[in-house]
Amino acid sequence: MIFTCKKVENCFAEARTYEYELPITGEELCRFLTGWEVRENHRFRRPVFSAKKEKLEIKGILKAHIIKINYTAENWTNEKEEMERWLNHVVAVEM
Repeated sequence: MIFTCKKVENCFAEARTYEYELPITGEELCRFLTGWEVRENHRFRRPVFSAKKEKLEIKGILKAHIIKINYTAENWTNEKEEMERWLNHVVAVEM
């Protein structure tokens, strides 16, 4: 893997949230989110983005290298494996 990943705890019992540290920024990642509903918010001191596709959601700071992904409770392990394969591809192309 070209990135690091760790589970993030939160208050929702069924939440499957993972934090990824990527060698690319959130801004660079957004260029690959074709078919996703991407929203950017530049009103914060550190502008953020969120991207949704079906039940999957990615959030992060545009200029940072850390993103968080919320996986669905159903079939989340397959969803996570597919997402990590895609992230490896994106990072390889961008580097």
